[in-house]
Amino acid sequence: MANNNSKRKNRTNYPLILATVLTTAAVAGAIFLVLTALGHNDTHISDEYSNTPNQSAVSESTESKNNGSSLSEPDNSGIDETSQSYEEYIGVEYAIDITEWEQYIEPENADAYLILVNKTHPLASDYVPANMVDVVYTRKDGRATQKMVYTAEKALQAFLLEAAEYGVTDVTVTSAYRSYSKQSEIFNDNVNKNLSKFATLEECEEYVSTFSARPGTSEHQTGLVCDMHNLSSAGAAFGNTPEAKWLAQNAHRFGFIMRYAEDKTDITRIIYEPWHFRYVGRKAATEMYLSNLCLEEYLENR
Repeated sequence: MANNNSKRKNRTNYPLILATVLTTAAVAGAIFLVLTALGHNDTHISDEYSNTPNQSAVSESTESKNNGSSLSEPDNSGIDETSQSYEEYIGVEYAIDITEWEQYIEPENADAYLILVNKTHPLASDYVPANMVDVVYTRKDGRATQKMVYTAEKALQAFLLEAAEYGVTDVTVTSAYRSYSKQSEIFNDNVNKNLSKFATLEECEEYVSTFSARPGTSEHQTGLVCDMHNLSSAGAAFGNTPEAKWLAQNAHRFGFIMRYAEDKTDITRIIYEPWHFRYVGRKAATEMYLSNLCLEEYLENR
């Protein structure tokens, strides 16, 4: 009798055990599905963010634009910048066809354009360069059309046509040839503006001469110079722009030098002027560029 009761009790527990097993299996299955779904979502999130630029990439892009790399550069693969002579230098290809400009970029009488004008090498008060023409790229803001010596102006045209091919489209000439009398006006005006800062007139004039040449000592009187930039007025800030960097790095290809470099002020005795470009012809300009020489150093070493 007792044995039958035991069997009956065991049979009574079977449904309960079966229900427990089924419930456990269902719970396990549900957990598995949840984990699988979560795993799928994690993968989707990872894929989505893997296509998003990281912060460092964004910073690099922004920095590149600020440093001027937003302007395209000539292919420099053919340049050996370790060369120390023009003959060894292999120039880059030009974006424009320079056939009609080459005679001006590299003139036959190149030495005629190497005239040195500075504080110790002044021009006579009656010196006026021959064969001056209008500067095509004079800024159109109501100022008088500027003038330069014909050969230099033609080379400048090619320079700025090439610059436009690389994104430099808003640089214009604000000043070119200046007569002795005009330079006198500019110099005296700057002296009067600063005179109250100094004990003597001589001290004031010496200070002013670091950024505004005394009459007779300005390169502008040669007709071989232009001030060009894209600011409302010339300033050192121009040197930080992509346009200024492109001009400084490519001027030699068209016979120009950025005359008053930041690291040459002790020699030129003129402040850094990233807007001031002087025509000397391509051979001399290239040799100066490759050797990092200012005009004074170049002529001294010839």
